[in-house]
Amino acid sequence: MTRPTALLLSPVRPDAQGNGLARRAWMWAATLAAGHELSTIVLAAGDWATEGRSTVPGTMAVLSVRRSPSPPDWIAADTELAAALRAKLPTQAPARILVFRLYLLDVVALLPPAWRDRIELDCDDREASGRLDLARLALRRLRPRTMLGHLRGSLGYLRAERRALRSLGLLYVAAEEDAAAMRRHAPPGVRVLAAPNRIAGTPAAVLVADPAPPRRLLFVGTLGYLPNEDAALWLAEAIAPRLRRLVPDAEIAVAGHGTTARLTEALARAGLRHLGAPESLAEAYAGACLAIAPLRGGSGTKFKVLEAWLHGRPVVVTGHACRGLGAVPDHHLLHADSAYGLAAACGQLLGDPALASRLAANGQALLLERFLVAPPAGENGRA
Repeated sequence: MTRPTALLLSPVRPDAQGNGLARRAWMWAATLAAGHELSTIVLAAGDWATEGRSTVPGTMAVLSVRRSPSPPDWIAADTELAAALRAKLPTQAPARILVFRLYLLDVVALLPPAWRDRIELDCDDREASGRLDLARLALRRLRPRTMLGHLRGSLGYLRAERRALRSLGLLYVAAEEDAAAMRRHAPPGVRVLAAPNRIAGTPAAVLVADPAPPRRLLFVGTLGYLPNEDAALWLAEAIAPRLRRLVPDAEIAVAGHGTTARLTEALARAGLRHLGAPESLAEAYAGACLAIAPLRGGSGTKFKVLEAWLHGRPVVVTGHACRGLGAVPDHHLLHADSAYGLAAACGQLLGDPALASRLAANGQALLLERFLVAPPAGENGRA
């Protein structure tokens, strides 16, 4: 029997091992490919057109596009793109059409009008609130021009979000909190659903042994992204000194690419070890007793928490880092929103292996229940 077809439009190549955007694109590709013959069209600008190592079943075409400066990262649906897209679209209407990211809202107008009732838009984050978070972080880091740019972007994306709610019938976001906020502005009949981030991979054994010194905690993130840069700076400047007063032999490591000169200097000054971008996250986690996610901005649900559980490690988080996961503090993870509270939580786990193991096991159970996706045939599925 012939399987139904599906079309995925994405601004990045789906990649189970990539950054957050690429992983979520891969999640949708894997989900659609499980029940459909999938066609993927990547509409990407610059490096986004070439990045990505994983593959997904079906066909994939990559179209080079132009970004519009307002709002940031917006894909301009010009006549050149319209012609290129028409040449790559399937001849028959797919059973499902998933458009990934609000960036591509103008591209929806380039699809055949008869397909409109089949289009599903995954916003991923509430981009308007996410840009507002970035503005706050930029202000905290004394970057006024960056702050103003993000404020303008927030207003632009707020208008785009309202337009999407008026023009489409089904939208997704990663966190239930964001879905509830969007529903308050949705016209009757428009559905806004939460579709949490999910990752692929084989769960590692939970660490149960009392670790010998040095006892390492790990922060992982793309360091060129402002929320991750702010988290790493906060870890170096405020959390690490407090932790070392509690656990003098604690070692703190940061893994990720895209670091700035300011961040590199701050990490070195605080005695934090920068691992760069490791070839394998499994190796980075193997050398760590626990993971920390001291995020104070950004939106959606956080892959770094899922990664920690996948690798069998307990995690200490801010409230921002665990939003949308349904995790219970003191059962799945430890939660604090101050530098001292985060340091104290890390010290508690480093001094209590039984608690660390219990939290890691409970977190991994939640991962298996809600956030693990099986890789499609032919995909290595590493996360």
